[in-house]
Amino acid sequence: MDPILERINARRAQLAEQAELLGKQLAEVEDELARVAAAGQVVTQLLAEDEAAEPGGGGSDPATAAVAEPGRVVPYRKDASGPADLSAEYQRVLQEVAEAGAPLRCKQMCERLGIGTEPRKVEAMRARMKRLADRGWLREQSPGLFTMPG
Repeated sequence: MDPILERINARRAQLAEQAELLGKQLAEVEDELARVAAAGQVVTQLLAEDEAAEPGGGGSDPATAAVAEPGRVVPYRKDASGPADLSAEYQRVLQEVAEAGAPLRCKQMCERLGIGTEPRKVEAMRARMKRLADRGWLREQSPGLFTMPG
């Protein structure tokens, strides 16, 4: 075999190993992110409930009520009765993808929702859309391109 082809094949194998390792690391980080987000949501909800139970608290802070929305953890599609089991934020993402009629990128979703396209907002949207795809609500047609499942 030609030495150049051997070098190409060796490099391809090396990159494939690296891609596999990075994929595993990414999956671990995304799982950790989901667990931390869920923990934060539970704590926020408990704090809101405590505040509402305090005399004079009454739970009148609308900002806290919106953050403490129950059901923010994304259930697997097979375990849910429908999109109503998702939070309003996730339902809106599904609605926009369905209305688009074509696969969407995370930045396009941010534009459609009017939340800005700063890198931190696009990455947060990527995490949401990946979570929806991992749980069967969306399909990642190709890396970063999301559509409704077929």
